[in-house]
Parts: sequence; structure tokens; C-alpha cells
Amino acid sequence: MVHLKKIDEHNWLKAVRLKVRTDQETFVASNAISLAQLNFLTDFHAMGIYQDDEMVGFTLFGLDRDDGEYWIYRMMIDEKQQGKGYGKKAIQLVIDEIRKVKEDRHTTITLSYEPENTFAAGLYSTMGFVEQEGMMIHGEQVSRYTF
Repeated sequence: MVHLKKIDEHNWLKAVRLKVRTDQETFVASNAISLAQLNFLTDFHAMGIYQDDEMVGFTLFGLDRDDGEYWIYRMMIDEKQQGKGYGKKAIQLVIDEIRKVKEDRHTTITLSYEPENTFAAGLYSTMGFVEQEGMMIHGEQVSRYTF
């Protein structure tokens, strides 16, 4: 069963050890960087993506200070665990988690990805995220899910 579990003092090192394939390294920041960033993101949550008791991925999501909406800043599945459907399940779990805690005024979840990352573009589209035409952040395509 795929589920999310908070990153804490017991599992942070497992998260840091997760890696994407070499050809994907330019698509996502390392989990160590994401965990360091968490010190400055007061309304964000770092979660391990687990298949039963094994951490297979990592996500970082929360309430963005700039636009007051929820964002998924990181979503990754370890290179050894890709192609098993964990990414799709994890995205749905994050959407469900945000749905539980969001206020009525929160209407979207936003994320961004490298335009060359066609796999991510297709996956997010399948999950209901819509590319925002002409919206780029730091060279990344912006995509939104609307509740």
C-alpha cells in the first residue's frame, strides 16, 4: 500500500539517499536541498512516499507565501522504484492531503517542471493538472490543479 509519512529524525537519511536517474538529475533538486529549504518554508510538509515499509520517493508541498495557494515544490521517485505507478499514487495522496486541510479560499494546487520533462508533463496532465499557457517560473512550465 502506498502512503505518505512525515520526514523526521528517524527517516530523513533515507530520504536523502533516494536518487533519480542520471538523465533526470536536472529536473529536480536533491532531497537534501529540499530538506534544507524546509527551514524557510513554514507552511510546507516534507513527506516520504512509502510502499508498505519502504521509502520509494519524496515530496515537498505546502502553502506558498507569495500567492496564498498550495504548491507541490518536489515530487520524486527513486530510480530503482520508477515505472511501478508510485508517482501517480503519490500525487493523488498529496491532492487528498491538501483537500483535507485547505480552506475554502484555496482553489488550486500549483507545480512546475522542466519543459523537457515530457514524462512529468504527461503524468501531471493525467492527474488533472493543466499547463498555464505562457506561465514559466525559473524556466519551468507552470501547471495547476483546480478543486
